[in-house]
Amino acid sequence: MPGLCSHAGRSVRAVLCAATFLSALVPATAQQMRRATIWDLKLGEPIAAQPSPNEFRGFACGSNGGAPRQPLTGWRDFARCRAEPDGLHEVYFEYDDELEYIARARDADREITRWAGTTEVAFPVVVSALFDKTGVLRAIRMVTDARPEHRNDITEANLRKRADAYMLGGIMAARFDIVTARDCTSSPPAEGESAVGALFIKQSCEMNDAANARKIILRVSFYRKPGQSGTNPQLPTQLTEGQFESSARLEIRKIN
Repeated sequence: MPGLCSHAGRSVRAVLCAATFLSALVPATAQQMRRATIWDLKLGEPIAAQPSPNEFRGFACGSNGGAPRQPLTGWRDFARCRAEPDGLHEVYFEYDDELEYIARARDADREITRWAGTTEVAFPVVVSALFDKTGVLRAIRMVTDARPEHRNDITEANLRKRADAYMLGGIMAARFDIVTARDCTSSPPAEGESAVGALFIKQSCEMNDAANARKIILRVSFYRKPGQSGTNPQLPTQLTEGQFESSARLEIRKIN
């Protein structure tokens, strides 16, 4: 969050900004608060047209939608990241956490959830920007974040768990008018794969949005991989935890 608050330490910033933020938490009478997100990036535009790096944090080289690699200072360091097979350089970034820390200073539960971490509709996500060799943004990428949380906050944000991650796919499909019958294909289980309860989802969707000169690519998964099981093989009455693949992956690519 740029401005006065960005020049102090985190705890000091919360104190400095709390008074200003108080009225913003009161609905119907306050100015709408917001922070920059992946949707503020401008496909097909150069770095100069992108939001200021001060609007985000945690810049690093990406790993195809996974955890961050080499730290960066901002968009302009994109060339330090190894190019993907299509020649694009992935820059990982995180959403600004200023409003979250102010909400925590006020013990405002709903606002803590609203501004917690890098999230979309309460789903933790990994977001990244992909630049070509000239510094033009050619694609954006969003993948549900499977990394476990290790924070020890007094008030836990009410975020969706990994088991629900595949549900973000339906939300993104609706956002971009993806029609399952027209734009998606479903794959059957491969050898060793199985359903989670009654659900087995391996779906791939692609749609050309000609009006905006872009391609929407969506992948949704919810199933058990080979070797994963809902129960302990040595003790069938004991349920396992986390033995499933649940994810949603969205890419929006600029069409030349």
